[in-house]
Amino acid sequence: MRVSQRSGLFSGVAALACATVLLEIALSRIHGALFGQPHAFVTLALSLVGAGLGGALLYAAPSLVRPPALFARLAALSSLASGATLAAIILIAQRGPGSAPAPGSLPWLALVYAASTAPFALAGLALAAAIRHVAAEMPRLYLLDLVGGSLGALAAAAALRAGAPRAALAAAIFFAVAGVFFFLGSRREGEQRAPGGLVATFVLGSVVLLAGDVGAPWLRLAGLRRAAPDRTEIEAWSERSLITVDRPRAGTAAMRIDGVPVSPILDAKMTPPQQPEDIAYALHRDQGPVLVVGAGGGRDVRAALKAGQKDVVAVEGDRGVVELMRGKYAEFSGRLYDRPEVRLVLGDGRSFARRAPQLFRNIVVPSAGTAEAAATGALALSESRLATVEGMGDLLARLLPEGTLVVSRPEGDLERLLALTAAALRRAGAAEPNDHLFACSAAQRTALLVRRAPLARADIDALRRHCRKHKLAEAFAPDRPQTPTRARIVAAADARAAAPGATTDLTPPTDDRPFFSYAVPARRLPAVLGDWKALRAEHAGLFALSALLAVASVLFAIAGLLPRLAARAGRALRTGGAAAGAAPAPLGAVDGAASAPLGAAAGAAAAAAPAPLGAARAPRQGRALAFFAAIGAGFALLDLAVFRHALLMLDLPSHELPAALVILLVSAGLGGLLTARVAPGAAAGASARAAEALAAAAALAAVGLVPLARWSLGLGSFPRALLAVALLAAFGLLAGSLAPLGVKLVAALSPALLPLCWALGALAGAAAMALGALCAMNLGYSAVLLGAGLAYLIAAATVPPAAAGAATVHDPRDGARDDDAAAGAPPVGEAAGARPDMPEAAPIA
Repeated sequence: MRVSQRSGLFSGVAALACATVLLEIALSRIHGALFGQPHAFVTLALSLVGAGLGGALLYAAPSLVRPPALFARLAALSSLASGATLAAIILIAQRGPGSAPAPGSLPWLALVYAASTAPFALAGLALAAAIRHVAAEMPRLYLLDLVGGSLGALAAAAALRAGAPRAALAAAIFFAVAGVFFFLGSRREGEQRAPGGLVATFVLGSVVLLAGDVGAPWLRLAGLRRAAPDRTEIEAWSERSLITVDRPRAGTAAMRIDGVPVSPILDAKMTPPQQPEDIAYALHRDQGPVLVVGAGGGRDVRAALKAGQKDVVAVEGDRGVVELMRGKYAEFSGRLYDRPEVRLVLGDGRSFARRAPQLFRNIVVPSAGTAEAAATGALALSESRLATVEGMGDLLARLLPEGTLVVSRPEGDLERLLALTAAALRRAGAAEPNDHLFACSAAQRTALLVRRAPLARADIDALRRHCRKHKLAEAFAPDRPQTPTRARIVAAADARAAAPGATTDLTPPTDDRPFFSYAVPARRLPAVLGDWKALRAEHAGLFALSALLAVASVLFAIAGLLPRLAARAGRALRTGGAAAGAAPAPLGAVDGAASAPLGAAAGAAAAAAPAPLGAARAPRQGRALAFFAAIGAGFALLDLAVFRHALLMLDLPSHELPAALVILLVSAGLGGLLTARVAPGAAAGASARAAEALAAAAALAAVGLVPLARWSLGLGSFPRALLAVALLAAFGLLAGSLAPLGVKLVAALSPALLPLCWALGALAGAAAMALGALCAMNLGYSAVLLGAGLAYLIAAATVPPAAAGAATVHDPRDGARDDDAAAGAPPVGEAAGARPDMPEAAPIA
């Protein structure tokens, strides 16, 4: 089978991107199940860290991947990425409780993250090499790279149902397939042949391992946050999470999502035990209808039926939970979700409440976590669109005049919940929020009842009798707030002023800052971040973000110093060569050509070469590096805010993530393709205009994105989807144009600088993800969007100057070019517009 080099290169890059996105999503699910939700977020940045490592390595050692061994090395790197993926999955899956380092320890976390980053670093090195040596094809290469990534998102939606470990094995297969494409591209006269045995080994190995797990499952994650393995009855992966269910004990089967307990599954023959959230039925008894948001295993639905309710609407957002309840546990639960009194809705609870045609007498929102998870900060990065001032207002608006809203939370969250509901009541027009609230607690969980109309004395007495009868502790009442702090929190318009010395942030969460479980006041943040031991024990979310920020920042600083290190190495070689009067001894040989590790040329050519960062070129190279760092940070911040709000608009339960990824990646790829006709001389102006337009769009989004997302919740599914597509496509087209334009400019300035530009953009993006998340948690997404706008303004100010008509500036990273030219070989990676080492009319397969 003969494949043109262009077809082999483009197909291989697309397969690499597909594998990278698929592995990124699979590992985020695995790490979330093993270590908690904050680590799922951090894992999404590993592909950026890997791309940065790969680009920096190629800049430091350009002889690693270059013609005539370009395709051979790309094939080897892709195959090794497949092997690294298999090694990482086997390491994670086979690590038992008695292993060393101990699962959950810092050395174990470091080992897991290092192993997980290795495939991305190898793939990043391959992609950086493709960009470096085929810069003139960047618009098409960029499009196929992002289209491949979108295919990876679609593959993840299908593969995750079979389990995240199997999805990772599928990613290993795609890495190996990329190696096959590069191997086929190497079968051309003058090109070094790729190692076919290595490529075939990893293709067959990854396929056999996946087939073996399907036939005789062996890939079972050890160290999951669940009950003892012998007590676990079922493990089921959904598109969103890992769902585990314990074997029933005393008529109850405990259900966990990523290790966090949710509403349990009760035996149909069992009477539901009383819980604090059942307090509303003390007032309404059998009067309905009832809305349960986050029905899970159905305990709260059973409680409503026990109270005599005849019209219960249960909303659940995880398709996997619904399938378990209607499949494996249908008979055990008495076919709860198929009973005539129960109507099950698969979707987002808040969106359903906004569009529901009926009003409810009671709305129940069960607890979203445990006291342990709240105490360790494991849910700090979890957004709750219901537990915001606007979300509570939407639920209150769906109540009948005498209706009640019951929200259950770990008891340590009561003060924060009081501040939130008091703010929502004020916004709804309540003059005295205190008169609308009553709370009781048991077993470290508190339920807060919020009544749309003030509670009468008879209502308060009925609630107290209910608490005494079921041995519930009264936590708040209009006439007995229990503590002066709680009374001040509810009475004050500003909860922070009511308790100025509180160690918990009492600022009510909003749609702009929807992090109810993050409760560190801004004034305490420096002290919390400074106490590393307490940070890991009590603030798992902040710990994960801090670690990501520290690693990405250190790597960014090291990569940024590489040009200076190269300059020193070049000066040393020139000085040594002049003193000796002959070529210095080679420090390394690749493809028969001697080269120093940092790519400095040897002998007289090195002695005569210009300074690596001469006075004339250093500012231009510095601008190029700053430009790529700025667009990397800007895209990460923009993605963090816009992407998450677009997810809310897409009414596709369990499929909104792949759908949004496809829209964003394809539109960014098209934006890059549109730059193909931009002449090198016009690229600087086009880059500046695109960056300025993105800065203006980010500033506009900082003002209007949150209100737009909230308004869209009341629309039907199709209009919301159109709005999400328009939003993602607009930002994608603009943002996607900058990288190809930047490559076109840098290729005319110094082609050897391209890998470092790519590396700094990726590492800046990884650091921006951590900074953006911290900013969103403390200041809100509007501040994140303003930060994105600032990054794009910096990009507009640092656009590298166009070099149209000028000869390509030589850089010592490109040291081998002199040797190649002397040998009569065509130069690689010259000014934009040339297509070196590529057939002019070769079709793209």
